[in-house]
Amino acid sequence: MKEDEWETLLLSSTEEVMRLLAPLARRGGRGTVVGLGAAGDKTIYADKKAEDLLLKRILGAGGARVLTEEAGSVGDDGAAVLAIVDPLDGSSNFEHGIPFYCTSVALADGRTMDDVRVGVVRDLVRGDVYAARRGKGATKNGRTIRTSRTADPSTAVVGVDLSGTRRGMAARQAPLIEGVKRQVHLGANALELCYLAEGKTDAFVDLRGKMRVTDFAAAALIALEAGAVLTDPRGRKLSPGFDLEHRFDFVASANGELHKKILGLCRAAVR
Repeated sequence: MKEDEWETLLLSSTEEVMRLLAPLARRGGRGTVVGLGAAGDKTIYADKKAEDLLLKRILGAGGARVLTEEAGSVGDDGAAVLAIVDPLDGSSNFEHGIPFYCTSVALADGRTMDDVRVGVVRDLVRGDVYAARRGKGATKNGRTIRTSRTADPSTAVVGVDLSGTRRGMAARQAPLIEGVKRQVHLGANALELCYLAEGKTDAFVDLRGKMRVTDFAAAALIALEAGAVLTDPRGRKLSPGFDLEHRFDFVASANGELHKKILGLCRAAVR
């Protein structure tokens, strides 16, 4: 299929996921565990239901292999397209009834982040859908979005993921915490990158060494196409592997000027 046909398929499939999970979110047992995923994390019932639906739709279209947090690698290893899927990003939020979680799907035709061609992230609570095709810009609900022009960390709103951070590492991030106006972490990384893409926030930093490509690939393309700058904490190009074992850090900023300053604030944490 062509890129626009894949995008159409992902838009309709993620909408199906939203409809599927809505009644589960309203009733008890949201955190029912049904096993462990391929990445080693617990799999809740909603994760599994969302993944099953996406696997059926993507594999049913033909010509694609799927990499997903729960099932791992599924499909023909020789397929021309790799779909990188997080069926429920923000599953802890879902479990606790916190209305901030999403479905994330990226499509790549090679082995690096440069080969991600299509990205779709759907807010499963509000229904908003963020999408991008490489070189074609980014949209929210079909309308073009751009990152903010904020260039001063002291006036910026910055997402900082400190969850599970060891005390020493948290202490080394003090210059970053002190150097920005407001820090937020909402619990669904893909959706938080989309907030950066549309200018709701100005940067997003994760220095825990825990990010996986399934949480990142689709939203990273959306952010880049909206004007964001993404690197590792030392300012180097990001090129995470398309596998579940690889973990990485990243810094994403609304523009180049802000990015240089955020990297400076991160320096103590990555020495």
